[in-house]
Amino acid sequence: MYPRAARAGAAALMGLVAALATASCASPPATDSPTATATPVATATATENPYGGAPVDPPGPGEAVLVVIPSSGPEVALTMAELESLGTRSVTLDEPFVHQRQEFTGVPLATVVEQAGIPASAEVVTRALNDYEYADTVADLVGSDALIATSRDGAAIPFDQGGPIRLVFPDGSALATNLDAWNWSLAEVRQA
Repeated sequence: MYPRAARAGAAALMGLVAALATASCASPPATDSPTATATPVATATATENPYGGAPVDPPGPGEAVLVVIPSSGPEVALTMAELESLGTRSVTLDEPFVHQRQEFTGVPLATVVEQAGIPASAEVVTRALNDYEYADTVADLVGSDALIATSRDGAAIPFDQGGPIRLVFPDGSALATNLDAWNWSLAEVRQA
């Protein structure tokens, strides 16, 4: 299966699971007790999602969103706050999957690999939550100004839209047109 097709299939599966879970929880179970009253269950308002799928809860404040694994030394698990504390920047670009201009804010990949001690000459593998992987050299990724996006248009990026973090590339960079490099729902960067 092609990588993008695998992502679409994973998104559709996540949507189906979420829809089934929502449908099965839409009303409380029946009870024989005459004093029991039904309590309505709040449901989220559906919005159009250009990526397909259904909303999924973001990680909590103490949960890691990215694991960085150098070939030597300990792996580093970063929460969203820890990742953003490394310093963020913003870039407005043409998002190639939804064909819209969007502003992404995040941490340069260069900062993350430098903090982990991964050299520019190394090859790294980026892995998504659905196990999709993309391999390239640090030099190529950093040379294309790879950004680990933590927000889009000033808001958190939902899982079903490639979040909570994703790898993006500014317009005109070498990897901007290589859609395989745009790793959605990024979970790990490891030195090969």
